[in-house]
Amino acid sequence: MEEVEHRVVIVGGGAGGAELAAALGRQSQKLKMKVSLVDCASQHLWKPRLHEVAAGVLGDSGDAIPYLALGQANGFRFYLGGLVGLDVSAKTIAIGPVLTARGDTLFSDRLLKYDTLVLAFGSEVNDFGTPGVREYCHVLDDGECALAFQKQFLEEAVKISEESTSRLRIGIVGAGATGVELAAELHRAVASMHRVGGLMPVDKLAVTLIDMAPCVLAGSAPEVSSFASSAMQKLGVRLRLNDAVTQVMPNGFVLKSGETVPCDLRVWASGVIGRPLAAKLNLELDRSRRIVCDAWLRCTGTEDVYAMGDCAAVVDPQTDRPLPTTAQVAHQQAAYLCRRLAQRPSQSSMEAFQYRDRGSLVSLGTQSTAGEFPVAGRRVRTFNGTLPKFAYLSLHLMHRATLIGWRRAVTLMLADGLKRTVAPPVKLH
Repeated sequence: MEEVEHRVVIVGGGAGGAELAAALGRQSQKLKMKVSLVDCASQHLWKPRLHEVAAGVLGDSGDAIPYLALGQANGFRFYLGGLVGLDVSAKTIAIGPVLTARGDTLFSDRLLKYDTLVLAFGSEVNDFGTPGVREYCHVLDDGECALAFQKQFLEEAVKISEESTSRLRIGIVGAGATGVELAAELHRAVASMHRVGGLMPVDKLAVTLIDMAPCVLAGSAPEVSSFASSAMQKLGVRLRLNDAVTQVMPNGFVLKSGETVPCDLRVWASGVIGRPLAAKLNLELDRSRRIVCDAWLRCTGTEDVYAMGDCAAVVDPQTDRPLPTTAQVAHQQAAYLCRRLAQRPSQSSMEAFQYRDRGSLVSLGTQSTAGEFPVAGRRVRTFNGTLPKFAYLSLHLMHRATLIGWRRAVTLMLADGLKRTVAPPVKLH
């Protein structure tokens, strides 16, 4: 009697979901598995690069990999569409309709059966209920959001060049990694726009970083925070710390201190919360709308449903707090689930997931990065400047290699380098 294939369905093709689908897909024949990936987008973009897309230094598809091609290369099937429902008892998920650009129905509602389900649909920016955020702020939740900001950013730069306005004021709420990296990348982009396109000079750009914390990168080591703060000030970024935004207006931010920070473009990059979708799945959620999981990444109260990455709340036993919403966590969870799901049922007593902090890196422009790494016998060791920049760039290379193999990843890296020697370093259209 032929053995029935075990159906593994992964919902969400972000950093962790795409890596898990690729790794399991490559083993699917040997493991007698049928691996499927579901996502409402048609291509994968590594989220840590969204600030580069927003600034225009990375084009629409400069780093994107179509899921269909990724599936074909790695042995999994891709389903386009968004998750709209979950029936744990029937072991099915509901995928919503997909429309064409003209508004016609490309795919209607579908049901997809699973034997094992992995939820990896990520998170979104938390506006904390602040009035005006949804109406007047850009967020960097995905590629489309980043491109929407980039388009308006370029339009405003053209206005400056035509002298219809005198200064481009950009306000960013959140002085964490996303806000700091975006501020640095915007200065790089404007300098490139002026050099190759004759658009506004960098002295016409005024960026303000706002955060209620007393320093930038508040969760990092003091040396890293200090280095990043100095880098921001050298770029001319204005820091408004120890203050919170109480309301967003069409022309700026109203602060708790009573002051208004005037802005032509507004970005909200403060806080993370689970997507509203999580509340529709009848799973246990924490206060941040993340799915509560046990130490083996299983969703509470289920046997064959797992969650990973930003949408999952997994408590770190060393800190007794949920693991951070970073690509590093998602990468480690993907590797763990690949090993766990590759086991036979009789071997399912595998050890619990254990997160190992490998440190953090924050890009501060073309040549500089702030980094911290755990070292035995002390809390962290910090590395700031040019050297950790190479480590930062290697993270993207390793992610690509996980998806498409080292040979292709290195080839793409070399191709990207050659392209940068002849193509404009920033998007001008």
